[in-house]
Amino acid sequence: MTSGIFLAYVAYMQWDISVAYACRGLSRRVLDIAEIVTTAGDSKWYFILFVPSFIFFRFIKKNRDWAMRMLFLVISLSVSGILNALIKWIAGRNRPINLFNHDWFGFNFWEIAYELNSFPSGHAATVFALATALSILFPRVGVLAFIPAAAIAMSRVLITSHFVSDVIAGAAVGAACTLGVKYCFDYFKVKVTSGSEVS
Repeated sequence: MTSGIFLAYVAYMQWDISVAYACRGLSRRVLDIAEIVTTAGDSKWYFILFVPSFIFFRFIKKNRDWAMRMLFLVISLSVSGILNALIKWIAGRNRPINLFNHDWFGFNFWEIAYELNSFPSGHAATVFALATALSILFPRVGVLAFIPAAAIAMSRVLITSHFVSDVIAGAAVGAACTLGVKYCFDYFKVKVTSGSEVS
């Protein structure tokens, strides 16, 4: 989390504006691809998948182990989404569109509006919360989940919906929330893994 905050600060000071303007000039073909990739960062798709999966494993299949794994995923995504939304409200950061249209850059604290909720990126928080959770549930292969997570987070920058620092901060929030949820599961002795990997 500390390294994420540091990198977000560096990005804010050094990269955000220049990268945003560079991405504004990208070809339509690149932007069309990024628009498709970015849809995978919407948390609703994962709730649509994991909530019914929890119900299925808990009440139909009656497999408590897998039910707890689905619950772990749902709670990780929920906590990261709630914390991310709270930070957005506190920060009130201008999105790149305000930079382009009004030359506004930075934070207007305690403001709520689409153009003022850039920090942190909700999509980045979602996919990094998920990637971290999968790496915990499936240690041998779950790390591969960070590859699409990084691509989805970068797509937010490419379509100029967010600055680089927004996605770095979102990634840090998502990962930290999942680790926090895992700590709570461990504290209450709720197992989500079996040995070194889920069986």
